[in-house]
Amino acid sequence: MASLLSGAAAQAAAAPPCTPPPLPAALAGWQQGARFAAGTSAAAAAPLTIGRGATATLVAPAALDYARPPAKAGAADSFGGLFAVTIARAGRYRVALGGGAWIDVVQGDRLLPSVAHDHGPACSPIRKMVDFDLAPGRYLIQIAGSKTRDLSLMVAAVPR
Repeated sequence: MASLLSGAAAQAAAAPPCTPPPLPAALAGWQQGARFAAGTSAAAAAPLTIGRGATATLVAPAALDYARPPAKAGAADSFGGLFAVTIARAGRYRVALGGGAWIDVVQGDRLLPSVAHDHGPACSPIRKMVDFDLAPGRYLIQIAGSKTRDLSLMVAAVPR
C-alpha cells in the first residue's frame, strides 16, 4: 500500500506545472492592483477602480458593519470587508476573486441579484467570478466568508 501511495505522489510530482494563459482583455488589470485594507462599514468602504486588481486585507465578521446582512454569512473564524465602486456606464460588471468567498452587491438598501457565475480561467489566479447588471451609480461590494485574511479582487466591465 505504501508503495502505491509513494508511486502516486511521484507521478503527481512529475506532472508538468500549470502554465497560466494570458487573461482575457477585460481581466488584464488583475496584476496592476494596489494593496490596502478592506472597509469595515458602508461609510468606510475601500474604493475599487474598474479594471484594476487589488489585494485587500479583510477583517473578522465581528468588526464589520455590513450595509445589508450578507446573503451567505461566513463562519466566525472567516473574514470579510466592504468595497465601493462607482459605475459611470450601464452594463454588465464582473466581480472576480482570487479565493473562495461570498459576494454581495448592494445599492441603497437592496442586495442586487447576480446574473452569471463562473470560475476563473484555468491555471489563473482567479478562482471565482460573479456578474451583475449595473446602472450608473455607487455600489457597495460586500465580501463574506473568506477563509483567508488576504484576498485579491477586481471589478471589470464585461464586453458584450
